[in-house]
Amino acid sequence: MKNLVAVVSLVMMALPGGCKSVGTAEDFTWSVDLPKAVDRGAEFTLVVKTTNSAGAAVNGVPYRYQILWPQGSANPLRHKGASGEPEKIKARMVAGPATIVFTCVNREGLDVKVVESMVEVK
Repeated sequence: MKNLVAVVSLVMMALPGGCKSVGTAEDFTWSVDLPKAVDRGAEFTLVVKTTNSAGAAVNGVPYRYQILWPQGSANPLRHKGASGEPEKIKARMVAGPATIVFTCVNREGLDVKVVESMVEVK
């Protein structure tokens, strides 16, 4: 019995963020709500939404995202989030289009793109 508890603990620690998985990328339809344009240096909020095959909203699905800012790094930082939870972001000071790419783990355990969106920094 002690060995079983140790195995369960190790499996839970291996999951992203140490939390219970609620599904994979293929289990949901993905969308994102964010403004079309923001002022340079302004804070804005985005919300990733996930729905199941029945069309019901499912919150708490973990994802990662990268923001490709105008004149930014070729290797942007990856941030973590969960569907249904607002993410506050501060726009960079360079005007131009910024692309936000959202990924989630698929059934094979690979990170795959689930949705992509753009915001114009003015």
